Amino acid sequence: MTFRSCLPMSSVLGVVMLGGVLAAAGKLPGNTPVTATFRCPGTTECTTSDRIYDDGLGPYHGTPATRTQLDEGPFLDGPSDLWFPLQPGYGRFVGIDFPSPIGPPPCASTNTCKKNFTSVMTDNSFPASITNPLDAAGSELPNGFLSIAVGQSARSRYMLNFADPGGRDILWTVRFNSAAYPGSTEVTVTRIATNTWVVEADASDTAELVAVSRTGKNVTTHEGFYKMPFKITVVR
Repeated sequence: MTFRSCLPMSSVLGVVMLGGVLAAAGKLPGNTPVTATFRCPGTTECTTSDRIYDDGLGPYHGTPATRTQLDEGPFLDGPSDLWFPLQPGYGRFVGIDFPSPIGPPPCASTNTCKKNFTSVMTDNSFPASITNPLDAAGSELPNGFLSIAVGQSARSRYMLNFADPGGRDILWTVRFNSAAYPGSTEVTVTRIATNTWVVEADASDTAELVAVSRTGKNVTTHEGFYKMPFKITVVR
């Protein structure tokens, strides 16, 4: 089950509710558990301060849904994109740091900015983060990660959702998606072996932070552009 970045929020919330119903009956269809290892802070490759990083407990392993719990952790979903939910109660978190924004955030001009934090460690990333590899024309590859040949790379949309750290009814999303969020870029997915891929944002890539306030009518604010390097190795 996949939550696409192109869906309006009302549709996304409807899909989330449907996901809960399906999960109550067992594992969500079409998801293959994988292992995801962040570069920082725990690997020898971590020589810079990545802005998206793990909780210090090592690799994440996809845990299929049961009758009482939703999927948790990384999966290749039905289209073979990387689908990575985190749910409260499993004991796994992801860290997200926000350096100074690149210029004034768009919301500053209307005095509507909601961001009041500089760092988040969250166990609530749902709707799940999604990594969608693209072809040269910017369309999603038909078989996601499996469409990339060994030794080849593809630019990819990436979104990471997280709940408001202060408990407000706001869904926050880090978005690398230049088509829908101009000013941001894509990340890169490289297939380094038959069953191994690397997802990476480097110093040339830019993310936009977006907030959706869900009290009453959903209201979106554009909270700034950031350099947020990270690297995740995915093994099927």
